[in-house]
Amino acid sequence: MSINLRREPFRYTLKEPITFEIYIISINGVSAPHKPIQAELIDISRSGCQLSFPLSLHVESNEIRIGMNLLLFEDPLYLEGTLRWGIEENETWHYGVQLEIPDGNHDRLSREMRMLAGQGKIMVK
Repeated sequence: MSINLRREPFRYTLKEPITFEIYIISINGVSAPHKPIQAELIDISRSGCQLSFPLSLHVESNEIRIGMNLLLFEDPLYLEGTLRWGIEENETWHYGVQLEIPDGNHDRLSREMRMLAGQGKIMVK
């Protein structure tokens, strides 16, 4: 019998990335201009997600907070988070986001992820 020592929640990888807009809220605590950036959602969990977009940001030396209006299935969500890592892959950048989800949105996010799973649009990793 195997024992699961996983401390992070399960990550759901989308079979087809979801396109949406993100906004950089601040860099090192300084407000950024409110300009939309086209991004794709690659995977998501209850505590984080992976995004890709064609903009190189120096995540390793800056604290970058983002906001995103996201429609996973049917209930629009506004989420905020902090970029934790970034790597370049095929002329686009992939970023890990640590999400900061208000209490009222935890259940909504879980429900949306379950609905995606029920439709066969995501895979559990």
